[in-house]
Amino acid sequence: MPAAAIVTLLLGLLDRAAAIGALLQKAQAEGRDVTTLELDALVAEDMVARAALVKAIADAKLAAVKP
Repeated sequence: MPAAAIVTLLLGLLDRAAAIGALLQKAQAEGRDVTTLELDALVAEDMVARAALVKAIADAKLAAVKP
């Protein structure tokens, strides 16, 4: 996998961690727990990101096999 792709994936992970942290801080500042709806939205976004990552890995493997 090219270094640029790896860096892009790592930056995406950092963005996700920041979004989760912001959600937790917001809920804490409001004196409440994170809601099921908020957690479901995070999971849905993560599933989309996971699918993109799986595809990128499969594409990289395929490209590595081609002569």
